[in-house]
Amino acid sequence: MPVIPPSVLKKLYVKESLRLENNGFAFDLKNLIAPATITDVDGLDVDGEAVDKSLVTVVPPSGNARSVSQISSGTPLHFPVGVVVTIHVASEPLEPGEHEFVFHIEVKEIGLLDIPISDTIR
Repeated sequence: MPVIPPSVLKKLYVKESLRLENNGFAFDLKNLIAPATITDVDGLDVDGEAVDKSLVTVVPPSGNARSVSQISSGTPLHFPVGVVVTIHVASEPLEPGEHEFVFHIEVKEIGLLDIPISDTIR
């Protein structure tokens, strides 16, 4: 399977989309590479710490939020080119400053991907 370098995967993150929300935080990803079928979300690391998967939801353009545990090969998340999805994490708010994330997903067409994300809460 082809390997996508981290420098390309980093471009999936919508710059400056990291934001605080009433019950946690969220950020956006936009597919700029190729049509993809997400068959698993293996996790999210925030500042080097794994986040409990039960706290993470994906909100596609339809607005129908799905827990990442509901994404599987039997119930994949289609991620066409040009589409923006929001990743919401129900947790304590992030402190102001720089934050590093890694979003671990499995894509049917490619395999495991680790999407590196870096942004600042002001």
